[in-house]
Amino acid sequence: MKGAIIITGMLLVAGMAACKKEERVMTKKEIVAKADSIIATRMDELNRQAEEDLDRRMSIEVKAKADSIVDAYRLTIPPPDSSQR
Repeated sequence: MKGAIIITGMLLVAGMAACKKEERVMTKKEIVAKADSIIATRMDELNRQAEEDLDRRMSIEVKAKADSIVDAYRLTIPPPDSSQR
């Protein structure tokens, strides 16, 4: 029973201490500075990830475009005439 009273007392003291803590309201300047900080960190990560994606996709996209160009070029060239050999 004593343990329950002690725990209840500790919780009561902790609850009262938490209630006394007043939440500070940020100014507009502080909010903008905080947002800029968060955005700057996130942008660095997004740029790094975008560069990795570009490097990975570049070889795939370039090969497909090169194959397309080669195929289009081959269609414009007349087939070799076998009688000229």
